[in-house]
Amino acid sequence: MPRYVAAAEAARQLGVQRATLYAYVSRGLIDRRVAVDGRTSLYSLDDIERLAGRSRRRDALPRPSLDVQVVTDVTVLDEDAVRYRGHDVATLATTATFERVAELLWTGSLPAADVAWPEPDDLDRIAVRDATAAVGGDGVTALLTAAAALSARHGGDTAPVAARRLLTVAADALGARDSSPTGSVARRLAEHWRPGDTPFAAAVERALILLADHELATSTLAVRLATSVRADPYHAFAAGLAVLTGPLHGASSAAVVDLLTDCERDGVASAVGARLASHQRLPGFGHKIYAGVDPRLGPLLDAIATLHDPRDRRSVVEAVLAVAGSRIVQRPNIDLALGALLFVADIPRDTPIFAVARIAGFAAHIGEEEAARPVRYRGLAHHA
Repeated sequence: MPRYVAAAEAARQLGVQRATLYAYVSRGLIDRRVAVDGRTSLYSLDDIERLAGRSRRRDALPRPSLDVQVVTDVTVLDEDAVRYRGHDVATLATTATFERVAELLWTGSLPAADVAWPEPDDLDRIAVRDATAAVGGDGVTALLTAAAALSARHGGDTAPVAARRLLTVAADALGARDSSPTGSVARRLAEHWRPGDTPFAAAVERALILLADHELATSTLAVRLATSVRADPYHAFAAGLAVLTGPLHGASSAAVVDLLTDCERDGVASAVGARLASHQRLPGFGHKIYAGVDPRLGPLLDAIATLHDPRDRRSVVEAVLAVAGSRIVQRPNIDLALGALLFVADIPRDTPIFAVARIAGFAAHIGEEEAARPVRYRGLAHHA
């Protein structure tokens, strides 16, 4: 019979802090269940004992795992909240701008007033446009190409300077031309995707804040690996952005758009039922860390509720939430909300809001990694 223990006991047996316990859960090393009260998380004692004993038994884990302990003060996750430098992200999403939140991530202090970043250099904009046009990529690939182009011009930039420079030309990299607006990152992007739509710009701003960092996600670890060998910030961004192209990471919201599109065409009950009948995971539902609802979900859904919606696509999203809620135990997560934003706003499924947002977090982690000993990472090979 499976055995489960509460978080305090799980952390004690592993000899780790709760943040590390949640990281093990996120990577699939420890199974988590919700107790009958619907709130308390319980952790598999069998998985804990297997993990605790792996140094004595090299075959203890059911699958290969790279475990890297990294000290970070950028973001702290727990079962109910995400905090950037001690600030609750749901509160930041409704009270701050993306630029202020980025400065908080980089410096540890939240600016008291709005922050205006310098306008992008015209030569940078031209270089980015030319590079992305030559490669022919869009979405995350365009941002990756833009980072490489800026490295050739500004390889000596610090991480915050590099992030500001890349973020302010992101709209240019994604196809905006001479009519690109001035102003905030969110406004530049929104004017490219939906010109003149103020509620949409506000929703993009909120999404950028909510998605700016999520502790040591795979793409963030790639950034830190690149920085550990002292790659410049632009190339470190490129490493993280390359990882974000994976469908199991940064492209998850595209699968949500596909689900919502099927629901609009075939009916919600039919489309959801077909996926569940074929034992497919329902995209946008479930999270290994949060015991209840993803704390980033509500603020973004609130912003989506203000959007101009001539096709009544919000009703599709609401129906999916209702039908899925009656059929599965997994709760909706931020991928559901981001996919809903793309769907309701009727913009392409691969629109890289997630990737743009995460550049801010990448820069914060570069700063931490630069303060650590270089070349700290090396995998331990296990030969069959």
